[in-house]
Amino acid sequence: MSATKTLGFLLTPQCAMMAFTSAIEALRGANRHSGRELYHWVVLSSDDQPVVTSNGIVVMPSCRMNEVSGLDYIFVCGGIRTDQFKDPHVLAWLRHHAQHGVAMGALSTGPFVLAAAGLLNGYRATIHWEGAVSMQEQYPEVELTGAIFEIDRNRYTCAGGTTAMDLMLTLIVRDHGSRLATEV
Repeated sequence: MSATKTLGFLLTPQCAMMAFTSAIEALRGANRHSGRELYHWVVLSSDDQPVVTSNGIVVMPSCRMNEVSGLDYIFVCGGIRTDQFKDPHVLAWLRHHAQHGVAMGALSTGPFVLAAAGLLNGYRATIHWEGAVSMQEQYPEVELTGAIFEIDRNRYTCAGGTTAMDLMLTLIVRDHGSRLATEV
């Protein structure tokens, strides 16, 4: 029996709710169908304040970003204007966790934040189609593929929307097999 994996979802202002909830719902489904907590998640924001998502729904963080520990993955949830999100505190926090072995991921336009932190240099990645040209111009050291999701070593990116569920289902297959992922 494997240990529970803990994921931190860092929500950026105006993040895409569909990508965020698609990821969470896949993990929730894995927990439900397995009858145990395979995945635990915490919701984080850059300033520890509620985040207004792109559809106007306000999401409360689970805990303070700097107080969370034991993360196996961090996923940056992007959306509208994420290409402009360059909070130096958040970028340093992401780099710190990456240096300590936490896998890094991004949903929708979240790869802009990982790239701004220098965490996608030399990695294959994908992004929501609306951000692809800008991403390639700003960060030519990132190998953008245009796939619905990419897993390159310990970097996980997806194009947004329901592709976040596809990415999480792939993690579930890797961690617990295809039968559970099919049930989800």
